[in-house]
This record gives sequence, structure tokens and C-alpha cells, in this order.
Amino acid sequence: MKPLNIINKFQRSYVIPLTILCLITACSSNVEVETNLDAENFENYFATGSVTVYQDENEFNGPSNFVGIVEGESCKAKENSVPANAADARTQARKKAAQLNANAVVFTSCTLIEDQQCLEMMVCYGKAYQVVDKQ
Repeated sequence: MKPLNIINKFQRSYVIPLTILCLITACSSNVEVETNLDAENFENYFATGSVTVYQDENEFNGPSNFVGIVEGESCKAKENSVPANAADARTQARKKAAQLNANAVVFTSCTLIEDQQCLEMMVCYGKAYQVVDKQ
């Protein structure tokens, strides 16, 4: 019985505090976290918010400058994928308009087309403008 008492004393006086110390130091190590988040990713993601969709050029609140033609695509690549749709194609076109520093787009058409890589593809075409708001 005496040797068992010595082991218990040893455990209490050294093993338990050492275990706690190891746990504390293991949790306090310098951890470096790397992510793909940067300012440019946020700007690209939210770029469509700076581009307003208009029905036609008569709706502009001020003078405008034609920037270029933009197009966006939506592809249904697999049978169980989401169908190609105009909303995704228009969003992609708005991103391209934002890359041209446009703040307005007038869509001229959206159409389903045949494509080798897609089961179905929706393409939307539009005209990108820089509009000076007079308000």
C-alpha cells in the first residue's frame, strides 16, 4: 500500500501541473492564418452593386457616355446542375460593365444558345454606360 501512496503523491505534485502546463502552452502557440480574402476580391464581388440596370437610355438621370458592349453567360454544365438562367447571365454582364468603369447597363436581349461545353446556355447582351446623375 505504501508504494501506491507515493505514486499518488507524485501524480498530484508533478503530473497534473505538468499536464495543465502543457495544455496551456499548446493553446498559446503562434498560429498564422492565411486566407484568400483581400480588398480586390471584395471589390469584384460587390462590383455589380455599382451598376444600375435600365430599360432604355431615356431613363438616365443625366448625360451618359457609351462605354461598350457587354455580355454574360449562364451555363448548365451537367444534367443535375441548375438550369441556365437570365439572372446569372445578367449578373455576369454587370460585372463586366463594372470592369469597364460603367455604372449603367441597358440589356438588349437574352437568348438560349447551343454550346459544346454546356447542356444549355443563356447569354445576355447589353450596352454599358457611364451616367452622370444630375440629382
